[in-house]
Parts: sequence; structure tokens; C-alpha cells
Amino acid sequence: MKNTFLTIVLVVFSAINTYAQFKFDNIALHHLNIIDVNTKQIIKNQTIVIHYNKIAAILPTKNYIENDSTHSIILKDKYVLPGLIDAHVHFATNPTVERRDNAEQVLKEMLLTGITSVRDMAGDTRALSSLARNTLVGDIDGPNIYYSSLMAGPEFFSDLRTIATAQGGISGKMPYMKSIDNSSNLTLDVAQAKGTGAAGIKLYANLSKQEIKKIVKEAKKQKMNVWAHAALSPTKPSEIISSGVISISHVDMLLYEYFESRKELIAKWEIPENETRNTQYWDNEFEQLEFSELYKLMIVNNVVLDATMTVYENYKDSPRLTWRYELAKRIINQAYNNGVLIAAGSDSDQKTFVQHEMKLLVNKCEFKPIDAIISATKHSAMATGILESEGSIETGKNANLLLLHSNPIENIESIESVFMVVKKGKLYNPY
Repeated sequence: MKNTFLTIVLVVFSAINTYAQFKFDNIALHHLNIIDVNTKQIIKNQTIVIHYNKIAAILPTKNYIENDSTHSIILKDKYVLPGLIDAHVHFATNPTVERRDNAEQVLKEMLLTGITSVRDMAGDTRALSSLARNTLVGDIDGPNIYYSSLMAGPEFFSDLRTIATAQGGISGKMPYMKSIDNSSNLTLDVAQAKGTGAAGIKLYANLSKQEIKKIVKEAKKQKMNVWAHAALSPTKPSEIISSGVISISHVDMLLYEYFESRKELIAKWEIPENETRNTQYWDNEFEQLEFSELYKLMIVNNVVLDATMTVYENYKDSPRLTWRYELAKRIINQAYNNGVLIAAGSDSDQKTFVQHEMKLLVNKCEFKPIDAIISATKHSAMATGILESEGSIETGKNANLLLLHSNPIENIESIESVFMVVKKGKLYNPY
């Protein structure tokens, strides 16, 4: 019986022209090479036993005892790592433009490349809650979606993006998009944010140090995560890092520890027409900056840096903003070498996926491939607040796995060599 099942699975996996999915109560995946993000080692010839949607056991394949209630699949020479987690996406900034059918298609594509969870960093939760539920229960195929409710100072809510996100209501007065000032009822504001189904609160802009601390304190009472931009003018990065948030986004914002505005940064580093700046110039400029105290604060406070290198790649050829690219890749490299926890968040509006961010971390920021993998798994889980259930291959965690033909520790390009994806115990063939 077991051999017949295995033959059927192998035939389907090798012959099917479009993706397929399989769901069994008990599965044993044999002869896998596990990429352990906790030890940074490859553990060879292992069996992962999945019971419903959880990892029930991990053991050497030679020690596994066959039984009639578990379907066995032989997967020699395959590499398995935790399902990837993109720590920074946007699916519903403007749901009128970002249509539901397109979102479903993109979510399916993400899943079939090995992304099993994403953190959505502010959008219309009326749309996001539906998408999140549908992907959670399997009504549509896609990563789990952990989305945010946004809080910012009143000045921010003239931003056209917030008006689009709040359509049908008032920007700054929606449960998922709240203007905060000294008169705010934070107990109610946090409760309303939680009531949207959000996994966390994102702090975006124009908040004082005192307001941030009050939001974090109330959010902790109500068991909600708080995420933040790395600068929230007038509040500096050091004050945000020390406030109790679990992650900060956008590495170039660390510059606001020492500079007052984007205008000041452009004035300093904009490249005049018909001039160029070589690598040595940017090395010299970077050497004049000092971030060691910020790195120490992030480490002491266990704050994860959602670096978003993909964002800065867009500016590498812009004379006005190339400094964002040149300085960002140097800051990320330095933070990495100083032991800062760095998550992989693409923030690309799904033009690229987190795998591209991983490649940038290796090719532009000099990460070892294993550390780029950790950024897109364990550290992204930490940034999202889901490490107890996702981000590593361990007994009791969700059965979210990415199986590859080739070893991504030897070559990060192998992250694209997808053989099979497992999300909550369901097997997906991406071909």
C-alpha cells in the first residue's frame, strides 16, 4: 500500500503541468538534508513527520519505524529549510487599485516559491482580514498574512495613501488607521486596532517619545506587538529602539539619529549633473558616520532591523537619491557584522519577492548565504512576533517548509530551485 502511494505521488509530481496540492493527516518526509537555522548546520538524512498541520517529530531516517497510518515520501538529496517569511509587504494600500483577484494570484505565486508567511505593514484591514482568513483556512492558496493597524501623528493623515486606504471613512479616524495625540484614548485605540484582527500596531510618523512609550505600554497590556519605522520625526531612532517595539523598518532612517530631515540629507549627498561618485568616495563618507551605539541598543533591546535593501536598489542610479543605496548597503553590512538581528523584508509592492531581498543581502551586503536564510526565516519570525510557531524546523511548530533541489548555503541562487512547498501540512508541487 505504501509503495503504491509513493509511486502515485512521484508520478504526479513529475508529470503534472500545473501546480498541485496534497493533504494527508500523517506524512513522513524521508532522507532530507535539514538546514537548521538555530545551529547553522545541515543535518543529513533526516525524517520530518507531519501530523495534520504541525511537525510531530524529527529523527534520523534510519531510526524511523514504518506504520500503516503514516504516508511515506522518499526525498533523497533534497534540502529543506523553514518556509520563507517576508517581513515587509503591502497588499491593500489602495484596494480599489490593488484588486482582490490580483492579490489572490500574487499570494499563490508567493506560496509556490516557498513563502509561507508575510507581514503586511499597513493597509486597509477590511480587505486584509478577508485575505488573511482565506489563506489561513485554505480557501485560497497563499502565505499566512500577519497584518498591522497603523498609528501616527495627526500631520501624517493628509498623506494621499492614507486617504485611499480609508476610503468610505475618514483618514486618521479608522480603527486600523488612527491619529494619535495627547487627547487620545489609547486603551480604546489599541482595543479597536486589535479588533480588526491585526497582529500588531505599526508606528509610522510624527509621534513623540512619550506617545510611543504610552502606545507600547498599552499594546503590551492587550498583548499586541508594536512595529515602527526606524525614525518617527521628531523622535530619533535611539528613542524608538529603547521604547519596547520589537522591530524597526528601513535602515536609511538610522541616519535621522544625526540629521534632521530628508532635505538636509539630499543637500549633503545629491550628485550634481555631469558628476559621478566612486566606491572610495562612499567609503569615505560612510567612515564619518557612527552607528555603534544604535547597534548596541538594538542588541540589548532585542529589536530586529527590517532593513528593506530592495527599496534602496531602486535609487542606485538616481543622482538625487543614490546616497540611500550606497549608505544603506554599508549600514546593513556593518549592522550584520556587529551582531544586529536583521529580517528580510522586500517592501517592493510584490514586484519582487523576499528571495530577491535575500540575494541582495548576500551580493550587496556581504551576508553569508546561511545568514540571509536566517534573515528570511527566524529573524523575520521574530520581527513579526511569531517565532513560537514559525521560523525554524522544530517539533511542535507549524509544518511550513521549503524543499529545494540544490543547497542554498553553497549558492544563494539555489533558493529558486524549488522542489516542493509545505504549508501547514499541505504539500504543494509548484510545477
